[in-house]
Amino acid sequence: MSETSHTESTSLPTFAYIAAFIILFIILAVFGDLFVFILGTIGLVVTFAAFYKDKSHDDHH
Repeated sequence: MSETSHTESTSLPTFAYIAAFIILFIILAVFGDLFVFILGTIGLVVTFAAFYKDKSHDDHH
């Protein structure tokens, strides 16, 4: 049995995060009504912005 370390993770390239954001945004636009679209967009932006803030903070230290 091979030993694997799950403590080390590799980050995805930036275009993968941008693609995921656009795909989720399009899904909200196509399948959601106006209320779900507005709340989903706010949640999507907050989630990706918080992730970006966490990752950019780690890069400088």
